[in-house]
Amino acid sequence: MPAADRWTVCEAVHLPVGAVAARTLRLRLDAVWSELQAACGTSARAAAECEHVHQLRVATRRTLAALDAFEDVLPAKRRAWFQRRLVRLRRAAGEARDLDVLTARLSQPDAPAALARRRLVAMLSRQRNESREPIREIREKLLESDWPGRVDGLLETLDRRRHQVAFGTYARRCFKPMITDFFQTADRRVRTASEMHALRIKGKKLRYALEIFSAVLPSRSGDKCRRSLERMQRTLGDFTDHAAAADRFARWARGADAGASRDFLAALRREESVQANLARREFARWWNHDRRRSLRRRLESTIKRSSA
Repeated sequence: MPAADRWTVCEAVHLPVGAVAARTLRLRLDAVWSELQAACGTSARAAAECEHVHQLRVATRRTLAALDAFEDVLPAKRRAWFQRRLVRLRRAAGEARDLDVLTARLSQPDAPAALARRRLVAMLSRQRNESREPIREIREKLLESDWPGRVDGLLETLDRRRHQVAFGTYARRCFKPMITDFFQTADRRVRTASEMHALRIKGKKLRYALEIFSAVLPSRSGDKCRRSLERMQRTLGDFTDHAAAADRFARWARGADAGASRDFLAALRREESVQANLARREFARWWNHDRRRSLRRRLESTIKRSSA
């Protein structure tokens, strides 16, 4: 089953939007809670723990996307409560996940710098353990705030609402401005790391909206759009990962406790910077004017065909 299908709630377009929103949010909020419990578990399997942290970050991102997509039908205060806590959880899981990935990469054998590498892996392992603590603290606070009860309360308000527009009408109305918003960023020339990050966030938001509104959009053209956005995400993700690692190594090398690992950290920073520049050039070659125009045409025609 494709990864995106796990998050898609296929509904008839004539159903009230509140009913579809309730089912979509139930799936995603429950996934957040399930992965949070697993990430805070006592399992001795480090690989399983790392995967739960990864899936927790994925679940929080997609749940935040659903809160944005259904903003117009959600009670503002309840939506804001979940949004604030999911953002905190996403950041905590993101930091833990980044350390997991770095530790895994640096744990590979490397004879020329074996001692320095072992020291760095030991430092990363300590930081990885520390990175779990904010996740556990958030979990305890959510338990105290009755997360399951608040989820039920949010979804009950959606089910009780009357005179709602059909899901199909709502989806077409919301998705069109998302396309416009994406291309306001995508049509600009991307040079800096911050600009590439902004484009990645916009593309991710649009891809998640495609998943949420998939029942309204023609499947073939919608799938093509999603694959294009996924390719864009992968390339931008490669750049972001290498650039972030280079920045992290540079900060550690400047630290007072770098000691004998300073030269090794500087070498790692240079290596990551080279890989980041390669990823930047690859993206620039792929994300050309013709590709942008083709994606825009396909997205806009998808909306038109869904309205026919």
